[in-house]
Amino acid sequence: MAFRSNWRNAQEWMDHGLPIKSTTSNEAIKLYDCALTQYVGWYDDPQEDHGLGGTLGRMNELDPNFILGKALSIGINLIGSGVTTRRDAKLKAALDDLKAMADKRKSEIEWREWVHVQAIDRFARGRMKEANQLWEEILLRHPTDMMALKFTTDTYFYLGEKHSIRDSVARVYPEWLKRNLPLSCYIHGLYAFGLEETQNYKKAEHEAKLGLEKNPYDAWATHALAHVYEMATDAKTGLGMLSSTIHQWDQCNYLASHNYWHWALFHMEMEEPEASAEILENIITRADKSGSMLDLVDTCSLLYRLELLHPNSGFTKTDQWKKAYELSKPHFDDQLLGFNEVHFAMTCLGIGNEQGIEGILEGIKTVSSFEDVTDNWHNITKTLIEAMVDFQRERFDQTVEKLWRIRYDIINIGGSDAQRDVFNQLLIMAALKAKNWNMCRALFNERRLFKGDDIIVRKWATSIDIH
Repeated sequence: MAFRSNWRNAQEWMDHGLPIKSTTSNEAIKLYDCALTQYVGWYDDPQEDHGLGGTLGRMNELDPNFILGKALSIGINLIGSGVTTRRDAKLKAALDDLKAMADKRKSEIEWREWVHVQAIDRFARGRMKEANQLWEEILLRHPTDMMALKFTTDTYFYLGEKHSIRDSVARVYPEWLKRNLPLSCYIHGLYAFGLEETQNYKKAEHEAKLGLEKNPYDAWATHALAHVYEMATDAKTGLGMLSSTIHQWDQCNYLASHNYWHWALFHMEMEEPEASAEILENIITRADKSGSMLDLVDTCSLLYRLELLHPNSGFTKTDQWKKAYELSKPHFDDQLLGFNEVHFAMTCLGIGNEQGIEGILEGIKTVSSFEDVTDNWHNITKTLIEAMVDFQRERFDQTVEKLWRIRYDIINIGGSDAQRDVFNQLLIMAALKAKNWNMCRALFNERRLFKGDDIIVRKWATSIDIH
Protein backbone atom coordinates (compact mmCIF):
# COMPACT_ATOMS: atom_id res chain seq x y z
CA MET A 1 0.00 0.00 0.00
CA ALA A 2 1.60 3.26 -1.16
CA PHE A 3 0.30 5.70 1.44
CA ARG A 4 2.01 8.44 3.44
CA SER A 5 4.25 7.39 6.30
CA ASN A 6 6.13 10.56 7.25
CA TRP A 7 4.17 12.81 9.57
CA ARG A 8 4.65 16.54 10.11
CA ASN A 9 5.90 17.93 13.40
CA ALA A 10 5.04 21.33 14.87
CA GLN A 11 7.71 23.17 12.91
CA GLU A 12 6.62 21.64 9.61
CA TRP A 13 3.01 22.64 10.24
CA MET A 14 4.30 26.14 11.00
CA ASP A 15 6.30 26.16 7.77
CA HIS A 16 3.15 25.20 5.87
CA GLY A 17 1.29 28.20 7.30
CA LEU A 18 -0.81 26.18 9.73
CA PRO A 19 0.71 26.60 13.21
CA ILE A 20 -0.67 24.39 15.97
CA LYS A 21 -0.50 25.89 19.45
CA SER A 22 -2.96 23.82 21.45
CA THR A 23 -0.33 21.18 22.26
CA THR A 24 3.41 21.12 22.88
CA SER A 25 3.66 17.42 22.03
CA ASN A 26 5.32 16.81 18.67
CA GLU A 27 4.23 13.19 18.78
CA ALA A 28 0.59 14.19 19.28
CA ILE A 29 0.88 16.58 16.33
CA LYS A 30 2.33 13.82 14.15
CA LEU A 31 -0.55 11.53 15.11
CA TYR A 32 -2.96 14.35 14.23
CA ASP A 33 -1.41 14.43 10.75
CA CYS A 34 -1.65 10.64 10.53
CA ALA A 35 -5.32 10.65 11.57
CA LEU A 36 -6.21 13.49 9.21
CA THR A 37 -4.55 11.62 6.35
CA GLN A 38 -6.53 8.44 7.04
CA TYR A 39 -9.76 10.43 7.24
CA VAL A 40 -9.13 12.18 3.92
CA GLY A 41 -7.97 8.93 2.30
CA TRP A 42 -10.86 6.81 3.66
CA TYR A 43 -8.61 4.07 5.06
CA ASP A 44 -7.19 2.48 8.19
CA ASP A 45 -3.41 2.67 8.00
CA PRO A 46 -2.13 -0.91 8.46
CA GLN A 47 1.02 0.52 10.08
CA GLU A 48 -1.14 1.95 12.87
CA ASP A 49 -2.64 -0.35 15.51
CA HIS A 50 -6.42 -0.32 14.97
CA GLY A 51 -6.13 2.16 12.12
CA LEU A 52 -7.79 5.54 12.37
CA GLY A 53 -9.51 4.84 15.67
CA GLY A 54 -6.26 3.68 17.23
CA THR A 55 -4.41 6.72 15.92
CA LEU A 56 -6.97 9.10 17.42
CA GLY A 57 -6.90 7.20 20.70
CA ARG A 58 -3.12 7.40 21.04
CA MET A 59 -3.16 11.09 20.09
CA ASN A 60 -5.67 11.82 22.85
CA GLU A 61 -3.67 9.78 25.35
CA LEU A 62 -0.46 11.67 24.56
CA ASP A 63 -2.15 15.00 25.25
CA PRO A 64 -5.73 14.94 26.56
CA ASN A 65 -5.75 18.74 26.27
CA PHE A 66 -4.82 18.88 22.57
CA ILE A 67 -7.73 21.03 21.40
CA LEU A 68 -7.30 20.71 17.63
CA GLY A 69 -6.75 16.97 17.95
CA LYS A 70 -9.88 16.53 20.04
CA ALA A 71 -11.85 18.62 17.54
CA LEU A 72 -10.72 16.27 14.78
CA SER A 73 -11.56 13.19 16.84
CA ILE A 74 -15.05 14.33 17.85
CA GLY A 75 -15.67 15.79 14.40
CA ILE A 76 -14.88 12.52 12.62
CA ASN A 77 -17.18 10.71 15.03
CA LEU A 78 -20.04 13.10 14.30
CA ILE A 79 -19.42 13.35 10.54
CA GLY A 80 -19.82 9.58 10.32
CA SER A 81 -23.52 10.30 11.10
CA GLY A 82 -23.89 7.21 13.26
CA VAL A 83 -23.90 9.07 16.58
CA THR A 84 -25.44 12.24 17.94
CA THR A 85 -24.81 14.23 21.10
CA ARG A 86 -28.56 14.12 21.79
CA ARG A 87 -28.37 10.37 22.34
CA ASP A 88 -24.75 9.83 23.42
CA ALA A 89 -24.13 11.39 26.82
CA LYS A 90 -20.43 10.52 26.77
CA LEU A 91 -19.93 12.23 23.41
CA LYS A 92 -21.88 15.28 24.59
CA ALA A 93 -19.75 15.51 27.73
CA ALA A 94 -16.57 15.27 25.65
CA LEU A 95 -17.75 18.07 23.37
CA ASP A 96 -18.82 20.24 26.31
CA ASP A 97 -15.40 19.75 27.90
CA LEU A 98 -13.69 20.64 24.62
CA LYS A 99 -15.73 23.83 24.25
CA ALA A 100 -14.90 24.89 27.80
CA MET A 101 -11.21 24.14 27.29
CA ALA A 102 -11.10 26.06 24.01
CA ASP A 103 -12.79 29.09 25.56
CA LYS A 104 -10.47 29.03 28.56
CA ARG A 105 -7.36 28.86 26.36
CA LYS A 106 -8.65 31.03 23.52
CA SER A 107 -5.91 33.65 23.91
CA GLU A 108 -3.09 31.09 23.77
CA ILE A 109 -4.21 28.90 20.87
CA GLU A 110 -4.55 29.67 17.17
CA TRP A 111 -7.73 31.40 16.03
CA ARG A 112 -8.50 28.57 13.59
CA GLU A 113 -8.17 25.97 16.36
CA TRP A 114 -10.83 27.78 18.39
CA VAL A 115 -13.11 28.18 15.35
CA HIS A 116 -12.87 24.46 14.56
CA VAL A 117 -14.33 23.74 17.99
CA GLN A 118 -17.19 26.18 17.42
CA ALA A 119 -17.95 24.58 14.04
CA ILE A 120 -18.01 21.07 15.50
CA ASP A 121 -20.40 22.30 18.19
CA ARG A 122 -22.75 23.78 15.58
CA PHE A 123 -22.69 20.55 13.59
CA ALA A 124 -23.50 18.53 16.71
CA ARG A 125 -26.53 20.72 17.45
CA GLY A 126 -28.04 20.27 13.99
CA ARG A 127 -26.88 23.65 12.72
CA MET A 128 -24.83 22.39 9.80
CA LYS A 129 -25.14 25.53 7.70
CA GLU A 130 -23.66 27.55 10.55
CA ALA A 131 -20.88 25.00 10.95
CA ASN A 132 -20.00 25.39 7.29
CA GLN A 133 -19.95 29.17 7.55
CA LEU A 134 -17.28 28.82 10.24
CA TRP A 135 -15.21 26.31 8.28
CA GLU A 136 -15.42 28.58 5.24
CA GLU A 137 -14.09 31.45 7.38
CA ILE A 138 -11.10 29.28 8.23
CA LEU A 139 -10.53 28.48 4.56
CA LEU A 140 -10.57 32.16 3.60
CA ARG A 141 -7.59 32.73 5.90
CA HIS A 142 -6.04 29.27 5.64
CA PRO A 143 -6.96 27.74 2.24
CA THR A 144 -4.79 24.67 2.84
CA ASP A 145 -6.47 23.62 6.09
CA MET A 146 -7.52 20.14 4.96
CA MET A 147 -9.47 19.49 8.15
CA ALA A 148 -11.71 22.47 7.38
CA LEU A 149 -12.01 21.56 3.70
CA LYS A 150 -12.92 17.92 4.31
CA PHE A 151 -15.40 18.72 7.07
CA THR A 152 -17.09 21.40 5.00
CA THR A 153 -17.39 19.34 1.80
CA ASP A 154 -18.77 16.39 3.78
CA THR A 155 -21.29 18.69 5.45
CA TYR A 156 -22.33 20.30 2.17
CA PHE A 157 -22.94 16.76 0.94
CA TYR A 158 -25.26 16.10 3.88
CA LEU A 159 -27.11 19.32 3.14
CA GLY A 160 -27.49 18.54 -0.56
CA GLU A 161 -25.63 21.74 -1.46
CA LYS A 162 -23.75 20.35 -4.42
CA HIS A 163 -22.73 23.68 -5.93
CA SER A 164 -21.10 24.54 -2.62
CA ILE A 165 -19.16 21.26 -2.68
CA ARG A 166 -17.71 22.28 -6.02
CA ASP A 167 -17.08 25.91 -5.19
CA SER A 168 -15.58 25.36 -1.74
CA VAL A 169 -12.87 23.22 -3.35
CA ALA A 170 -12.45 25.55 -6.33
CA ARG A 171 -11.72 28.50 -4.04
CA VAL A 172 -8.68 26.76 -2.54
CA TYR A 173 -7.64 24.51 -5.44
CA PRO A 174 -4.85 26.78 -6.83
CA GLU A 175 -3.34 27.26 -3.37
CA TRP A 176 -2.92 23.52 -2.96
CA LEU A 177 -1.28 23.03 -6.33
CA LYS A 178 1.22 25.85 -6.10
CA ARG A 179 2.39 24.85 -2.62
CA ASN A 180 2.70 21.10 -3.32
CA LEU A 181 1.79 20.19 0.25
CA PRO A 182 1.17 16.75 1.75
CA LEU A 183 -2.39 15.66 0.88
CA SER A 184 -2.43 17.91 -2.21
CA CYS A 185 -3.06 14.88 -4.42
CA TYR A 186 -6.52 14.57 -2.86
CA ILE A 187 -7.66 17.99 -4.07
CA HIS A 188 -8.39 16.58 -7.54
CA GLY A 189 -10.80 13.91 -6.33
CA LEU A 190 -12.57 16.38 -4.06
CA TYR A 191 -13.00 18.81 -6.94
CA ALA A 192 -13.99 16.05 -9.37
CA PHE A 193 -16.92 15.03 -7.21
CA GLY A 194 -18.21 18.59 -6.98
CA LEU A 195 -17.89 18.94 -10.74
CA GLU A 196 -19.73 15.68 -11.35
CA GLU A 197 -22.59 16.62 -9.02
CA THR A 198 -23.02 19.89 -10.93
CA GLN A 199 -23.10 17.97 -14.22
CA ASN A 200 -19.71 19.04 -15.57
CA TYR A 201 -18.93 15.43 -16.39
CA LYS A 202 -16.07 15.92 -18.83
CA LYS A 203 -14.08 18.12 -16.48
CA ALA A 204 -14.94 15.86 -13.54
CA GLU A 205 -13.52 12.86 -15.41
CA HIS A 206 -10.34 14.81 -16.16
CA GLU A 207 -9.83 15.85 -12.53
CA ALA A 208 -10.53 12.38 -11.16
CA LYS A 209 -8.02 10.80 -13.55
CA LEU A 210 -5.47 13.48 -12.68
CA GLY A 211 -5.88 12.65 -9.01
CA LEU A 212 -5.46 8.94 -9.69
CA GLU A 213 -2.29 9.60 -11.67
CA LYS A 214 -0.85 11.26 -8.58
CA ASN A 215 -2.28 8.74 -6.13
CA PRO A 216 -3.80 5.49 -7.48
CA TYR A 217 -5.09 4.78 -3.96
CA ASP A 218 -7.38 7.82 -3.90
CA ALA A 219 -10.66 5.97 -3.46
CA TRP A 220 -12.64 9.22 -3.55
CA ALA A 221 -11.26 10.06 -7.01
CA THR A 222 -12.21 6.53 -8.10
CA HIS A 223 -15.64 7.13 -6.60
CA ALA A 224 -16.02 10.43 -8.50
CA LEU A 225 -15.13 8.61 -11.72
CA ALA A 226 -17.75 5.95 -10.97
CA HIS A 227 -20.32 8.72 -10.57
CA VAL A 228 -19.38 10.16 -13.95
CA TYR A 229 -19.95 6.83 -15.69
CA GLU A 230 -23.17 6.22 -13.75
CA MET A 231 -24.65 9.55 -14.81
CA ALA A 232 -23.46 9.03 -18.39
CA THR A 233 -25.12 5.57 -18.48
CA ASP A 234 -21.74 4.11 -19.41
CA ALA A 235 -21.84 0.96 -17.30
CA LYS A 236 -19.32 -0.91 -19.43
CA THR A 237 -16.61 1.69 -18.85
CA GLY A 238 -17.57 1.94 -15.19
CA LEU A 239 -17.25 -1.81 -14.65
CA GLY A 240 -13.91 -1.87 -16.43
CA MET A 241 -12.58 1.00 -14.36
CA LEU A 242 -13.64 -0.47 -11.01
CA SER A 243 -12.48 -4.00 -11.81
CA SER A 244 -9.08 -2.86 -13.08
CA THR A 245 -8.38 -0.71 -10.00
CA ILE A 246 -9.92 -2.89 -7.30
CA HIS A 247 -6.58 -3.68 -5.66
CA GLN A 248 -6.14 0.03 -4.95
CA TRP A 249 -9.58 1.28 -3.84
CA ASP A 250 -10.55 -1.90 -1.98
CA GLN A 251 -7.83 -1.11 0.56
CA CYS A 252 -9.66 2.11 1.47
CA ASN A 253 -12.06 0.32 3.79
CA TYR A 254 -14.25 3.29 4.71
CA LEU A 255 -15.31 3.79 1.07
CA ALA A 256 -14.84 0.34 -0.46
CA SER A 257 -18.41 -0.83 0.12
CA HIS A 258 -19.74 2.29 -1.54
CA ASN A 259 -17.59 1.66 -4.60
CA TYR A 260 -18.95 -1.89 -4.63
CA TRP A 261 -22.43 -0.32 -4.51
CA HIS A 262 -21.57 1.57 -7.70
CA TRP A 263 -20.31 -1.70 -9.17
CA ALA A 264 -23.70 -3.26 -8.42
CA LEU A 265 -25.51 -0.36 -10.12
CA PHE A 266 -23.40 -0.90 -13.23
CA HIS A 267 -24.43 -4.56 -13.28
CA MET A 268 -28.08 -3.54 -12.93
CA GLU A 269 -27.64 -1.21 -15.90
CA MET A 270 -26.09 -4.09 -17.88
CA GLU A 271 -29.18 -6.19 -17.01
CA GLU A 272 -27.14 -8.50 -14.79
CA PRO A 273 -29.13 -8.41 -11.53
CA GLU A 274 -27.65 -11.72 -10.40
CA ALA A 275 -24.24 -10.05 -10.18
CA SER A 276 -25.76 -7.12 -8.29
CA ALA A 277 -27.32 -9.56 -5.83
CA GLU A 278 -23.92 -11.18 -5.20
CA ILE A 279 -22.40 -7.77 -4.46
CA LEU A 280 -25.32 -7.02 -2.13
CA GLU A 281 -24.36 -10.00 0.03
CA ASN A 282 -20.80 -8.67 0.24
CA ILE A 283 -22.01 -5.19 1.24
CA ILE A 284 -24.31 -6.59 3.95
CA THR A 285 -21.42 -8.57 5.42
CA ARG A 286 -19.23 -5.47 5.45
CA ALA A 287 -21.98 -3.35 7.02
CA ASP A 288 -22.49 -5.91 9.77
CA LYS A 289 -18.77 -5.94 10.53
CA SER A 290 -18.02 -2.22 10.23
CA GLY A 291 -21.10 -0.60 11.71
CA SER A 292 -20.49 2.19 9.19
CA MET A 293 -23.51 4.31 8.35
CA LEU A 294 -22.42 4.57 4.71
CA ASP A 295 -22.19 0.78 4.45
CA LEU A 296 -25.64 0.50 6.03
CA VAL A 297 -27.43 2.96 3.73
CA ASP A 298 -25.76 1.31 0.73
CA THR A 299 -27.25 -1.99 1.90
CA CYS A 300 -30.72 -0.47 2.26
CA SER A 301 -30.49 1.32 -1.09
CA LEU A 302 -29.40 -1.73 -3.06
CA LEU A 303 -32.09 -3.91 -1.49
CA TYR A 304 -34.76 -1.34 -2.35
CA ARG A 305 -33.53 -0.84 -5.92
CA LEU A 306 -33.45 -4.56 -6.63
CA GLU A 307 -36.99 -4.91 -5.25
CA LEU A 308 -38.18 -1.94 -7.29
CA LEU A 309 -36.67 -3.09 -10.57
CA HIS A 310 -37.10 -6.84 -10.08
CA PRO A 311 -40.04 -7.46 -7.71
CA ASN A 312 -40.63 -11.04 -6.57
CA SER A 313 -37.58 -12.19 -8.49
CA GLY A 314 -35.64 -13.70 -5.61
CA PHE A 315 -32.70 -11.31 -5.93
CA THR A 316 -33.38 -10.06 -2.40
CA LYS A 317 -34.02 -12.33 0.56
CA THR A 318 -36.08 -11.91 3.71
CA ASP A 319 -33.07 -12.51 5.94
CA GLN A 320 -31.20 -9.71 4.14
CA TRP A 321 -34.00 -7.26 4.88
CA LYS A 322 -34.07 -8.46 8.49
CA LYS A 323 -30.32 -7.93 8.85
CA ALA A 324 -30.59 -4.44 7.37
CA TYR A 325 -33.44 -3.69 9.78
CA GLU A 326 -31.48 -4.99 12.78
CA LEU A 327 -28.50 -2.81 11.86
CA SER A 328 -30.72 0.23 11.29
CA LYS A 329 -33.01 -0.02 14.31
CA PRO A 330 -30.53 1.35 16.90
CA HIS A 331 -30.33 4.52 14.79
CA PHE A 332 -34.05 5.16 14.30
CA ASP A 333 -33.97 7.94 16.89
CA ASP A 334 -30.76 9.58 15.65
CA GLN A 335 -32.71 12.05 13.50
CA LEU A 336 -29.50 13.58 12.19
CA LEU A 337 -29.92 13.30 8.42
CA GLY A 338 -33.02 12.93 6.29
CA PHE A 339 -31.04 10.74 3.90
CA ASN A 340 -30.37 8.21 6.66
CA GLU A 341 -33.95 8.25 7.96
CA VAL A 342 -35.37 7.48 4.51
CA HIS A 343 -33.09 4.47 4.19
CA PHE A 344 -34.02 3.23 7.67
CA ALA A 345 -37.65 3.44 6.54
CA MET A 346 -36.81 1.20 3.59
CA THR A 347 -35.87 -1.59 6.00
CA CYS A 348 -39.17 -1.25 7.86
CA LEU A 349 -41.02 -1.58 4.57
CA GLY A 350 -38.81 -4.51 3.62
CA ILE A 351 -39.93 -6.55 6.63
CA GLY A 352 -43.46 -5.13 6.79
CA ASN A 353 -42.98 -3.24 10.05
CA GLU A 354 -45.25 -0.21 9.74
CA GLN A 355 -44.94 0.48 13.46
CA GLY A 356 -41.27 1.18 12.87
CA ILE A 357 -42.22 3.66 10.15
CA GLU A 358 -44.55 5.46 12.55
CA GLY A 359 -41.74 5.69 15.09
CA ILE A 360 -39.39 7.24 12.55
CA LEU A 361 -42.02 9.77 11.46
CA GLU A 362 -42.79 10.69 15.06
CA GLY A 363 -39.09 11.18 15.72
CA ILE A 364 -38.79 13.49 12.72
CA LYS A 365 -41.73 15.53 14.02
CA THR A 366 -40.16 15.80 17.47
CA VAL A 367 -36.73 16.89 16.25
CA SER A 368 -38.18 19.44 13.82
CA SER A 369 -39.76 21.20 16.82
CA PHE A 370 -36.39 21.78 18.50
CA GLU A 371 -35.52 25.47 18.30
CA ASP A 372 -31.82 24.69 18.06
CA VAL A 373 -32.17 22.58 14.91
CA THR A 374 -32.16 24.85 11.86
CA ASP A 375 -31.31 22.51 8.97
CA ASN A 376 -34.39 22.10 6.75
CA TRP A 377 -34.80 18.42 5.90
CA HIS A 378 -37.63 17.30 8.15
CA ASN A 379 -40.76 18.05 6.10
CA ILE A 380 -39.25 16.71 2.88
CA THR A 381 -38.14 13.52 4.62
CA LYS A 382 -41.57 13.00 6.16
CA THR A 383 -43.34 13.38 2.80
CA LEU A 384 -40.83 11.13 1.07
CA ILE A 385 -41.32 8.34 3.61
CA GLU A 386 -45.10 8.71 3.37
CA ALA A 387 -44.85 8.37 -0.42
CA MET A 388 -42.87 5.15 0.00
CA VAL A 389 -45.53 3.83 2.40
CA ASP A 390 -48.24 4.70 -0.12
CA PHE A 391 -46.37 2.74 -2.78
CA GLN A 392 -46.09 -0.26 -0.46
CA ARG A 393 -49.85 -0.08 0.18
CA GLU A 394 -50.50 0.19 -3.58
CA ARG A 395 -51.84 3.73 -3.29
CA PHE A 396 -49.92 4.65 -6.40
CA ASP A 397 -51.81 7.85 -7.22
CA GLN A 398 -50.89 9.22 -3.80
CA THR A 399 -47.25 8.24 -4.28
CA VAL A 400 -47.20 10.13 -7.57
CA GLU A 401 -48.86 13.19 -6.05
CA LYS A 402 -46.41 13.38 -3.15
CA LEU A 403 -43.24 12.72 -5.13
CA TRP A 404 -44.21 15.05 -7.98
CA ARG A 405 -44.80 17.82 -5.46
CA ILE A 406 -41.42 17.51 -3.71
CA ARG A 407 -39.18 16.06 -6.40
CA TYR A 408 -37.00 19.17 -6.72
CA ASP A 409 -36.78 19.54 -2.94
CA ILE A 410 -35.59 15.98 -2.26
CA ILE A 411 -32.02 17.23 -2.66
CA ASN A 412 -32.41 18.76 0.82
CA ILE A 413 -32.17 15.33 2.44
CA GLY A 414 -28.55 15.12 1.28
CA GLY A 415 -26.72 12.51 -0.73
CA SER A 416 -25.65 12.46 -4.37
CA ASP A 417 -27.61 12.58 -7.62
CA ALA A 418 -26.92 8.87 -8.11
CA GLN A 419 -28.12 8.00 -4.61
CA ARG A 420 -31.29 10.07 -4.87
CA ASP A 421 -32.11 8.68 -8.33
CA VAL A 422 -33.94 5.84 -6.62
CA PHE A 423 -36.74 8.32 -5.90
CA ASN A 424 -36.94 9.27 -9.58
CA GLN A 425 -37.29 5.56 -10.29
CA LEU A 426 -39.96 5.24 -7.61
CA LEU A 427 -41.97 8.08 -9.17
CA ILE A 428 -41.81 6.43 -12.59
CA MET A 429 -42.84 3.06 -11.17
CA ALA A 430 -45.74 4.61 -9.26
CA ALA A 431 -46.92 6.47 -12.36
CA LEU A 432 -46.83 3.23 -14.35
CA LYS A 433 -48.78 1.32 -11.72
CA ALA A 434 -51.27 4.18 -11.43
CA LYS A 435 -51.64 4.04 -15.23
CA ASN A 436 -51.01 7.75 -15.34
CA TRP A 437 -49.87 7.61 -18.95
CA ASN A 438 -49.41 11.34 -19.45
CA MET A 439 -47.12 11.48 -16.44
CA CYS A 440 -45.26 8.37 -17.62
CA ARG A 441 -44.72 9.82 -21.06
CA ALA A 442 -43.40 13.08 -19.63
CA LEU A 443 -41.08 11.35 -17.18
CA PHE A 444 -39.67 8.98 -19.79
CA ASN A 445 -39.08 11.85 -22.19
CA GLU A 446 -37.23 13.71 -19.46
CA ARG A 447 -35.12 10.73 -18.45
CA ARG A 448 -34.26 9.62 -21.97
CA LEU A 449 -33.00 13.05 -23.00
CA PHE A 450 -30.78 13.28 -19.92
CA LYS A 451 -29.58 9.70 -19.38
CA GLY A 452 -30.28 8.06 -22.71
CA ASP A 453 -31.83 4.61 -22.95
CA ASP A 454 -30.85 3.47 -19.48
CA ILE A 455 -32.23 0.38 -17.75
CA ILE A 456 -35.31 2.26 -16.52
CA VAL A 457 -36.22 3.47 -20.00
CA ARG A 458 -35.43 0.14 -21.65
CA LYS A 459 -37.32 -1.91 -19.09
CA TRP A 460 -40.49 0.14 -18.76
CA ALA A 461 -40.88 2.46 -21.76
CA THR A 462 -42.59 -0.28 -23.74
CA SER A 463 -45.44 -0.13 -21.21
CA ILE A 464 -46.67 3.02 -22.91
CA ASP A 465 -46.52 4.38 -26.41
CA ILE A 466 -43.59 6.78 -26.30
CA HIS A 467 -41.58 5.40 -29.22
